[in-house]
Amino acid sequence: MALKPIVYAVLPLLLWAGRSAAGQSLTDIRSFEVTAVPAKATVGDSIVLTFRLHLNERDLLTDTVPSPADELPPGVRVLSVERLQRGADRAFTGRAVIALYRIGVLDLPEFGVPWVQVVTGHRGLARTAPATVEIVPVLAAGNPTLRDIREPEPPRGPGPLALTALGAAGAVVLAGLLLRRRPRARTAVVTEMPAAVPSAPRGPWEEALARLERIAGERPEGREAVAAWYASVTDVLREYLEEAEGLPARERTSSELLWALPPRLAEGGLRRRLQETLWRADLVKFARARPGPDDAADYLAGVRELLTRWHQAEPSAVGATDAIR
Repeated sequence: MALKPIVYAVLPLLLWAGRSAAGQSLTDIRSFEVTAVPAKATVGDSIVLTFRLHLNERDLLTDTVPSPADELPPGVRVLSVERLQRGADRAFTGRAVIALYRIGVLDLPEFGVPWVQVVTGHRGLARTAPATVEIVPVLAAGNPTLRDIREPEPPRGPGPLALTALGAAGAVVLAGLLLRRRPRARTAVVTEMPAAVPSAPRGPWEEALARLERIAGERPEGREAVAAWYASVTDVLREYLEEAEGLPARERTSSELLWALPPRLAEGGLRRRLQETLWRADLVKFARARPGPDDAADYLAGVRELLTRWHQAEPSAVGATDAIR
């Protein structure tokens, strides 16, 4: 009988704790939805992904540009990614454009954004929910006839009168050549000098290395000059991507450029190398970092190595398919 007052006193506390735990689990739920438009497309078409992210009120994003959470599978190319913008409903929205080069019902690549909990310092990656899109071939099955292409008509031969006129003209030309022909006197044999072989035109890689050599000879003085020197080195990378890959690198931010790289230029840690290179240049430009001569030489050598690895990367099947389209 003496236990009843204790039970009655503890029971409300237990119920309150249960409600608090349930409420806590609900508020800790993070959802990252993605919608593909169109849901059915042909090979190589641009597909717009719309993101919608809900975060816990105690969480903050450490980067607002979504990026692929895993290594991109073959046949997937990220064309552009926009920053997430927070709306009045506290939800983050944004877009990305991708292209797929495999047919069938395919899983969309998962994107993620890093977050941190202000109170505890706990960090994590919010990943998009699984979603699919259907990709169909450009031509229907069965090798359909291309109706826009007509069979060539057989050429019409010349008539009898035209053949007679051509024969007469040929006889006149032959007689003129025979009359003009005269025996020529022998001349001394003159040894001709071999013609100079023109130098082969330089490609984008050779041009980029030549620009780096010119930049290496500069000796900037002062913080503004050093920042401009680092920016000119990264411009060599952007110019190479425009000339060799047709990628509008000058018009894209660092984050957009990272995920616009062709797959063969991003594999094997090359995307990470480019990210570190751009990050070091941003430190000098925006964070007022003061690198020394040895740091500048090391930075230039790293850019030269990155260009060489890009140059040595063989074109993949995806790149060839995209070039045809």
